[in-house]
Parts: sequence; structure tokens; C-alpha cells
Amino acid sequence: MAVDRGVEMPLNELEEMPRPVVAFLLAGCKLRPHEALAGCLRELADEGLVRYQTDGAGVPVISLGADSPRSGRPLLEFEQVALARVRGRTGRMGGVPFSALVSDDGDGYKNWTARQQEELGQEASRAGLAVKSSPKGSWRIVLTLAAAAICTVLVVHGVNWKTGDHIAPPVLSFAFLVLLVPLFLRRWRLTPDGAEAVASWRRAGRGVPGAASGLAADNDRTVWALDGPGGAPLPRGQAWSSLGGQWHTVQLGAALSRPFWSTPAALGLVLMWTLIGSLFALLIGAVGLGFDSLGKLIALTPAMLAAVVIVLLWLPAYTSRIRLPDNVTFTGEVVRLEFVDGGEDPDGHLAWIDDGSPVTMKFDVGPVTYHGLSVGQLVQVSWSPRRRALNGVC
Repeated sequence: MAVDRGVEMPLNELEEMPRPVVAFLLAGCKLRPHEALAGCLRELADEGLVRYQTDGAGVPVISLGADSPRSGRPLLEFEQVALARVRGRTGRMGGVPFSALVSDDGDGYKNWTARQQEELGQEASRAGLAVKSSPKGSWRIVLTLAAAAICTVLVVHGVNWKTGDHIAPPVLSFAFLVLLVPLFLRRWRLTPDGAEAVASWRRAGRGVPGAASGLAADNDRTVWALDGPGGAPLPRGQAWSSLGGQWHTVQLGAALSRPFWSTPAALGLVLMWTLIGSLFALLIGAVGLGFDSLGKLIALTPAMLAAVVIVLLWLPAYTSRIRLPDNVTFTGEVVRLEFVDGGEDPDGHLAWIDDGSPVTMKFDVGPVTYHGLSVGQLVQVSWSPRRRALNGVC
């Protein structure tokens, strides 16, 4: 494995570690996704598996190289994760902008970043430099709190068993939940050996080898400019698309809203309120005014207002909507996939699809279709402009 040594003798264990793992340890066992991927790509480039270049606009682009490492060694797990990300996002294109690799494209991105951190931690763990654990002293604190809660219940129960029975369920439930807190705080942390290795590295004035901010030069290596605007993740609300054979950014659109005012349901609502209003108007006109001229006018007012609303507002909207086609098919590219846990409401299986316009379309495609899609995939979308609803994606 290519490692930047730069000194005659190794300073400590970090000298022999892969650059991404060194960066991981120096960052306190938590690297930002683009920093971690940058280091992994340099390892893959040393093996000829990926290549770095820039396009006409100076945007850094990563393309695939050889099918196997030139050294013949097996790839480490974190390298395999990085290579899978490049292959998945490159798709049918010759290369992929580095920004597209590190931009949030939904669930796939979240799963990749989590696995990337996990594999870097596992590699550091195998060297004895990191361990996945809860914060120091957290178990002692929660066990003390749980013991205090149990003792409180026992003492109160000894004094007054009815009160003890009353407070036991909530207090013991609290004690049980407290015991779970450290499990949710588990993350990768430096071991004593890891902390000493990092401290020794820093005392020697060493920085992150080739991955501090983007990828700087390592001795005679090419400078990879991944820390500029062209390599930065996209802002929230934007996504990368390669539809049409060229990488470009698109704005993520909002979900289609079903029509209401121009539907028969809206007409029925107008008629229902007209009927209710007419009953009250008839009572006022007949009983209160004896159906004189004013009484008749009041009695007819709801019906006349309804006629105006239907003729001038509802009917034009209905006519305009009904003229729209009920089925339109287009070829698009999936640019983002996201599962939304609805809790008590139905879950959302959302797909944003580039249809060639500056703003993507957003559909709830359902669980079966959702699990068959991937970001970058070309799909045939059938939807109804008349009903503003998805007919199908394949």
C-alpha cells in the first residue's frame, strides 16, 4: 500500500496506516464524508482503480480505471465502499463529478456515509487504535441513577406500600430507559494507544497525509483540487443529474398536489353549503319576513351566489383541467430517493426524477417500486397532468 512516509524511520503506528485511517484518527474518529472519500480515492488511484481529472469548467471528475489493483493486493473494506460509491454514481457515464459523490442524494448517501465511517473505524480498531464505545463514565452515571430510582421505590414502598405501588411503574420505566442511553451514545473513540499515537504524530509537526482539506500534494504526487467550490457538496434542495449525457445540477421539486377545486368533490361541497345556506335563508325569508320582496331576495341569495361561484369559478377550472391529458410518458433519471417514516400516517417512498426541466418532479412511488430504483437510473414515467398523479414508473 502506498503510504507517505517522508521520514527515514516510522514515528509510530500511524506511519504504516493507510492515509484515510490516519485522517480518521487525527479527526477524533469522525471524518466528514468528503474528506474520508478524498483519502480513499487517493488510495484507489495509487492502485490504478480510479483516475482524477478536471472538465472544461475546472470541476474535478473521478473516472474508473483498471478492474483490479495493480499491486495485486485485496482491497480493504473502506476502499471497497469508496469504489462502490464511484461505480454506482458513474453509471453509464465516463466519469462522475466529485461533488456528485459527496452530495446528499437520499437514503443511498446516508447508508454510504455510515458504512464508510464504520469501515474506517474497524480498520483503526484492528490496529488497536480505536474502539466503539460510549462516553467515558456514562455507564457509571446511568447505573447510579438507576440504582437511586430503584432504592427510592423500595424506600417509599416500605413507608407506604400504596404510594410505592403508584410510583413504581413510572420510576422503574425511567430507570430502564436511562440504562439504554449509553447504547445510543456509542461511537468510535481513540484508545489510549491511539491517543498516544496521535499525540506523538502531532508533536512531530505532522498533519493529515494528503487529505487535510481536499487532497494536497504528497511528495511528488499530483495535487488533487477537491476542496474548492467545484468539489463541494451541493446546497440543500439541489441534485446532480446526467440526463442527456452531460452532468448538470437540477432543483428538487415539491410533491404534486392533487387538484381539488376543479373536481366534482368541490362542486359537491359548494352544493352542500348552498343547501345548508338556503335552509337558513328560507327560514329567515319566510318566517321572519313573510316572503315579502326582501324575504324572497334573502331566500334566493345562497342559490344565486352558488350559481355565480359555479359558473365563474368552478366551471372554468374544471374545463381547463379536463382538457389536460390523462396520461403522459417521459424518460427521466432518478436523482434522489428517500424513505420517510410516517409514524401513524402512511410511510413515504419518495423519488425525485429529472424530466429535462430545471426543476425535478417528485413522486411517492410506493414500497415495491422504491426498492427497485437507484439514483442515476433511467426510468419511464407515466403520470396524469389531469389528475396530477403518478400512473407508474418502470
